[in-house]
Amino acid sequence: MITATVISTAMALTMPATQISAIPTFPSVDIEVQTKDTSTSFKPIYSISKSKDLIFSDAYINAINILHSYLSLQYDWDGYGGKAPTFDIISACEKLLLQCKNYVFKAPKLMLSGSGEIGFYWENGNEYAEITCDNSEAYTFVYMKDKVPFIEEDKAINGAFSSDLTTRISHINRNA
Repeated sequence: MITATVISTAMALTMPATQISAIPTFPSVDIEVQTKDTSTSFKPIYSISKSKDLIFSDAYINAINILHSYLSLQYDWDGYGGKAPTFDIISACEKLLLQCKNYVFKAPKLMLSGSGEIGFYWENGNEYAEITCDNSEAYTFVYMKDKVPFIEEDKAINGAFSSDLTTRISHINRNA
């Protein structure tokens, strides 16, 4: 009869080093299992492969870091029952942020709602523009000048920005 001690993979990975004894009918050989540091948090997919090769201003680096910090939020993060944004929404917003950078917009300010919605905004005097995302498929663009709103809803995240969006955000950036 052959006997062996089996240690689950999860248990072995949580220990700094685990000794697993070989089967007793064979010559005594010990195998030491070393673990890797698995404490690294996952980053949205776009930051891993694409953004590392791009040149960012400090403002865009800060915006991406703020966006990634949302990964650590939990339910009631705001003390009022706030829902944390999902990984998919954070990834979608990162894609939108990279698209903003590609249009050479100044880095937006970020905002987070208690419903888990993430937004970016730009403002200058009587002009205000925001892009908000509450799901991983679409965003809403709102522009306001002299309290007159312009709204584009359910715009595909994978699509190009509309000429209205790019013109209006560029105008705010130009006058800032």
